[in-house]
Amino acid sequence: MAAGKAVASAVPPMADEDAGEKPNSDVKVKKAALRKAVSALRMVVSKKTSTSNPLFDDTVETMTVQLTLAKHPERRHRDVVIRLPHPMYGAKSEVCFISRTPQKKYKELLLQKHPVPGLTKVIGIEKLKKNYKAPADKRALADAYDLFLCDRRVLEMMPKALGVIFYKKKLKPPVPVALKEGLEDPKADIEKAIGGTTFRMPSGPCIGVRFGRVSMEEDELVANAAAVIASSIKLLDRHGLMLQSISVQATNNPALPVWRRQAPPGQRLNLKKYRSDAASSAASDTGASGVSDSEITGSDITSDAGETLSTRDTVSEVDTGSELDTAGETMSELDDEEDDVAPARKEDMPLVRGLKKKKRRREGAEVAAAAAAAAAAAAEEEPGPKKKAAKKKKRG
Repeated sequence: MAAGKAVASAVPPMADEDAGEKPNSDVKVKKAALRKAVSALRMVVSKKTSTSNPLFDDTVETMTVQLTLAKHPERRHRDVVIRLPHPMYGAKSEVCFISRTPQKKYKELLLQKHPVPGLTKVIGIEKLKKNYKAPADKRALADAYDLFLCDRRVLEMMPKALGVIFYKKKLKPPVPVALKEGLEDPKADIEKAIGGTTFRMPSGPCIGVRFGRVSMEEDELVANAAAVIASSIKLLDRHGLMLQSISVQATNNPALPVWRRQAPPGQRLNLKKYRSDAASSAASDTGASGVSDSEITGSDITSDAGETLSTRDTVSEVDTGSELDTAGETMSELDDEEDDVAPARKEDMPLVRGLKKKKRRREGAEVAAAAAAAAAAAAEEEPGPKKKAAKKKKRG
């Protein structure tokens, strides 16, 4: 694909597409911009993970195409698997399949009769609910496999059975696969799910579609991103949803824009003028003037004689100041007087006065207790009247 060629032509049109006008017919993403964004993200991630252990798969970030819509989708749509020219998962990956009950029947079908490279585990929905209740068990299950698939008929049970760990923290929600009721060979559908990526229509205006891992080659990532963008545009056209912007993002890294819809033709809205007009109209509705105090100039201030200050062209600045002084205090003097007002002292604050009052009471109580103790000690040392009379009799 040439550098100036648009990504929108990378995928042939779908047969069931409407022949009418498409809302995203003007979307043209250049491959050069896409390659530049992918290269920059790979460079940033390589610097961040230079000190990490390459043996752990958790250090391998994924890349995602971020699609921003002009409005919220009216309703949720089914998940769609988009084929990737270079799959993220292969025969060396470990894939787990969540099936209906009974587990034994689907385990024989997928692991013995029609084995698929990479598919190593089959868990029934009832066994999943029974053996993986605790968050630690769910976390261990999520870390044990690279990808999770599920029967489309149990897809509605997955959020409750897997919880926040799969959908929010580990970001490994299962990819639905339509298994036929007659238990036909499901190998083609499972291989398509393993070799592709999932397009999920959310309830909000942002859609994220994974297209590869940072450890993949740059040409493979660019080809996958182009296929995801082209297929996503066709899916959005099918549902009548308009794109606002397209970005490329790696895990825990900023999103780099590769396309943004241009502003509509015409004069742009002046927000300052719009707010000023809105404020003036609101003030007129309430009966107040729409002019603020900061907008009043000196020519609008009138003196006691009824003439404006701007009409006194023959009066010098000194005369003007003296006349204003004879008529009354000037604004500068009033400001000076306001500045001269001493601030409230700390001793006059209610809290400080209350604390001082409590301190005086406590000190008074301590003084009274000390005086009472001294009086008791003096009374013990001084002989009483009976002892004095007894001493007088002995002397007599």
